[in-house]
Amino acid sequence: MQSRPSCESDALPAPRSLPVSRRAREHARAQHRPGAFRHDIEGLRALAVLAVLAHHLLAWPAGGYAGVDIFFVISGFLITTILVREITSPQKLSLPDFYRRRVRRLVPAAAAVLSATSAAAFIIFGPGRAVTILEDAVWSFFFLGNWRFAASGTDYLNAGTAVSPLQHFWSLGVEEQFYLFWPWILLTGIAVTAALRCTDRGMRVLLLLFIGAFCAASFTFAVWETLNRPTTAYFSTFSRAWELGAGAMLAVAAPWLSRIPALGRAVAGWAGLAGIAASFAVLSADSLFPGPAAALPVVSALLVLAAGTGARGRSHNRAMWPLTNPGSRYIGRISYSLYLWHFPVIVFADALFPDASPLPVLALTVLLSVLSFHWVENPVRHSRWLQPRYAYRERGRRYRRPAMEPRPARLAGLAATGGFLSAALIAVALQTTLHTADTPAAADPPALDARAPSAGAVTDGPGPDPLIAHTAALRTALGSSTWPDLDPDPGAFTEGGRNAKPAEWIQDGCLGSNEALDPNPVANAGHCVYGGPKADRDLVLYGDSVAMGYLPALRTALSADEWRIHVFTAAGCAPADVPQVRIGGEPYPECTEFRDWAVQRIGELAPDLLVVSSFRYDPALASRATGEAADAEWSAGTQLIHQRLAGKAARTVVLSAPPEAKDPAQCVTRFSSPGDCESALPDNHQLRADIESSAAAAGNPEAEWVDTTAWFCVEGGCPAFSGSTTLYADAYHLSAEGSRLLAPLVASVLEKDGVAG
Repeated sequence: MQSRPSCESDALPAPRSLPVSRRAREHARAQHRPGAFRHDIEGLRALAVLAVLAHHLLAWPAGGYAGVDIFFVISGFLITTILVREITSPQKLSLPDFYRRRVRRLVPAAAAVLSATSAAAFIIFGPGRAVTILEDAVWSFFFLGNWRFAASGTDYLNAGTAVSPLQHFWSLGVEEQFYLFWPWILLTGIAVTAALRCTDRGMRVLLLLFIGAFCAASFTFAVWETLNRPTTAYFSTFSRAWELGAGAMLAVAAPWLSRIPALGRAVAGWAGLAGIAASFAVLSADSLFPGPAAALPVVSALLVLAAGTGARGRSHNRAMWPLTNPGSRYIGRISYSLYLWHFPVIVFADALFPDASPLPVLALTVLLSVLSFHWVENPVRHSRWLQPRYAYRERGRRYRRPAMEPRPARLAGLAATGGFLSAALIAVALQTTLHTADTPAAADPPALDARAPSAGAVTDGPGPDPLIAHTAALRTALGSSTWPDLDPDPGAFTEGGRNAKPAEWIQDGCLGSNEALDPNPVANAGHCVYGGPKADRDLVLYGDSVAMGYLPALRTALSADEWRIHVFTAAGCAPADVPQVRIGGEPYPECTEFRDWAVQRIGELAPDLLVVSSFRYDPALASRATGEAADAEWSAGTQLIHQRLAGKAARTVVLSAPPEAKDPAQCVTRFSSPGDCESALPDNHQLRADIESSAAAAGNPEAEWVDTTAWFCVEGGCPAFSGSTTLYADAYHLSAEGSRLLAPLVASVLEKDGVAG
């Protein structure tokens, strides 16, 4: 006897509901019977959020960030389970009700955290950084934060700036964007199966093929994007969608999982837990993530979910006791609040108490999360706000959702929450108004016409022993207990310290590939020549943004009537003959082109003085080398570039990069002291300096290596200011005023043969 095909080939009008198999009916009843609540999913949420929290708070485990991927799988599984059940029911899915439920579930707690974080930012930080955080909050409220953070993460201007306390909202953006289009994709797939008159089994098979193709496309794109632009890939909805899709596939296949025996479930569940633990242990910042490395936590989470799908509650709960015990379940229940609150608390605590123990930070995070769960999440979720008109229908009869009237305490919680949100918004408005009135705007220095030689400041050269006076000022700063009236004011720094950085960079556009007049760094360099019309000596400044940081000092130290300064700089393109990538990990062929052009052009100019400087940034290596391998690659590349530059200038001076510092916009707060902004020299500082100086000398024995560490640090301590001048615009780049403060030191280095003057 011929069996009935799962789908007929001729398309007929879709029936009101799809034929449902016995196994699917049993699975649906199992999902609604008392005790069917998935305790293991609560525990899995707990495991995920604890891994993320520990990773951010303790920097351990290295792969703790994979907890977010576990959340993605859970979300895809649960949301698809709901959607498929509602779409295939006789009464069909109500999309408005679906989206209202998402808003009720996610927005209240998120709005509370965003409001509190924005208000706290204006209380703790200056208006510059606070406004940036407020902008982050607006993007995050509309669940678009992932694209904002992807853009800022690939913006060279933001390199070295403090992390946003709302950066973790990127994952909510990915989920909500997925929720926006996923119901429509499922509706399309199910409509096709209905038109083909598929049975329930046939419908699920076709859906699995449909979703599988979707996941394969997203995963392939994730692998490509991770290799070509890893920062964007990390935040990208398109590179993450396969993770939610994997959970969706499991939801579609759920009726068939009831066949798994108890022993098989236990094996699958524990194998999944082992895989998750391995993810946390073996993944790191160097992993190719999300494609393909995210496959490990995703598959592991799928195993745990599959083990509990269709299982008898009590026996499976006993087998998976690490997830189903009361403690894990409660942490899982408040996991959303824990995730929302943990990162702002960590960032603000680091700004206010940089040396604090993690225990108080953890305690405050838990306290806020518990309060948020019981006084914001639950009261709103069980209130009538945005409640779907009909929660469910069964056997053609309509049932209204029982209204869970909040108890008086919960009503008080709602009132307190509303008052808190209003107060937070009022605080933001008041703080903005006060700072606009009381704090003078930090304007960029007047821009010079970069298209033609122009006059700069003239100095008679350094006074006697300028380093002695400068060292004394640094020592005084290290011993200060109160802040001077800083110029520029870190509290007024705009995003990325933009208004504190050299005007030659920001206004004149002389840093190739960033804020440049011409997108091509070779063409852009032709715009950037400084000096008077009668200047008859040439200086070439060659390097990256760190070299750009020394430009105000050079222009102050050298007479514009005598010197023309040619600026050959490109963002993130160090003068080392090695393949490099952009700060976001994207290919950077323009860097190689610019480096070759710079060497050739320096030879043509034959300048009187060549000044070279750059910052070693290991992630810029296209090879992704780290540790000793990176040391060797930078050393070989530095030696080679100096071999190519040898003899092309009358004199070559190599200035070491300023030591990495603390971002002033983060550490200079209303409650901090100068000591909170002091930084110590990294353990590998001297090693890297020795590698660079040795490589430069090996490539060009005539090159003069200048260790500038003493310009910024005294006995290993590095203050944020000298006198009343803020030295840095962010963690890596000098402020314009900080650079000009170094002019006497630069002049003392260059005074050989009467260069300065």
